[in-house]
Amino acid sequence: MRFLTYLLCLFSTLFLFACGGGGGGSDSGPTPPTPQPVQNVQALVIDNGPAAASGSVNAPYVSLTICQPGSTTQCQTIDHILVDTGSSGLRIMSSVLASNLALPSVASANGSPLAECARFADGYSWGSVKQADLRIAGEVASGISVHIIGDSAFPSVPSGCSGSLVAENTVAAFHANGVLGISTFIQDCGSACASQALEGWYYSCPSSNNCTATTLAVNRQVGNPVAVFPQDNNGTVIQLPSVGANGASGVTGSLIFGIGTQANNALGSASIYTLNSSGNLSALYQGQVMQAFFDSGSNGLFFADSSIPNCTNSKGFYCPSSTLSRSVVNTGLNGRNSTVNFNIVNADALFQANPNNTAFNNIGGGAAFASFFDWGLPFYFGRSVYTALEGVSAGGTTGPYIAY
Repeated sequence: MRFLTYLLCLFSTLFLFACGGGGGGSDSGPTPPTPQPVQNVQALVIDNGPAAASGSVNAPYVSLTICQPGSTTQCQTIDHILVDTGSSGLRIMSSVLASNLALPSVASANGSPLAECARFADGYSWGSVKQADLRIAGEVASGISVHIIGDSAFPSVPSGCSGSLVAENTVAAFHANGVLGISTFIQDCGSACASQALEGWYYSCPSSNNCTATTLAVNRQVGNPVAVFPQDNNGTVIQLPSVGANGASGVTGSLIFGIGTQANNALGSASIYTLNSSGNLSALYQGQVMQAFFDSGSNGLFFADSSIPNCTNSKGFYCPSSTLSRSVVNTGLNGRNSTVNFNIVNADALFQANPNNTAFNNIGGGAAFASFFDWGLPFYFGRSVYTALEGVSAGGTTGPYIAY
């Protein structure tokens, strides 16, 4: 399916060239205007989170605008959308949507409305799939499938979705008004969901309390909006300033769209680490080789180390008796490697001593997934981190890759 799409684009380009050649001669007509680069930078802010869920740390938020498909007036701007390089797709909490913003439903192959289950490391989210236009910075993703979390259309959650996970269907539980997933993947599920009806993904719902797992073509799945932009559509760059050992408040940075497409997103001296088909690279930590991924939506560095005590109050974080200095050697599929040094502090003491700070570069906790190293937001401070989409050339190298 993906290959066919690329072929069609190539044929269209050749056809346009042929038409231009046929129209040559002395009557060349007016020179078309040179396309101007669009504004491709959106401010990132790390603060306490939305009013309904204050108390967040290390959560990078943006504001964005969603519109009814094809409209520039029936729109709503929403703040505190979490920027997540660990997932793909735009998901919005239904409670923050204006009641008059009528978004059309996306239908399954049998014509029934669709619902989706999104399973994260710490919970699941459930709700309808709608169609919308996304506007952010100067970029537009038109007619994309969007996951509306926690709406009332389908109140019965299939057991194949919820399992034993905690429901995260409200702003308070999600700590954000939505999530902008900008991982290396173009769709959130891809060919697996196109060929099989998988529990925990897409559901066909002929009635409000009757949803069953269904297949869904990749072009109708909730996907990475960046891939749909007309330009700057091969990846993203996250830039955050450095923060001190006690953290900081009011931190702002940039989410830049595209890699090597404009003057502000060139790779420069960044090194490229190519990733496997699961979006991971190899990480050597304390003599153990793990798979590592880069996830701005994780608020700490999460990895297994039984020698570090867990916190009493700050559940999920480590609380060593004194600051620990650690390092990891990251190695990409292309063989490029580098050592990343980091510190892990006592999160209970850090949060208690700095109650107004919301950005920390030295907190970590136990792994949600065994044998995986999660490079969460602390990794991003003081760096430009590039995330290139799968199968697309970005700065001369085909993704997926991470660069920093």
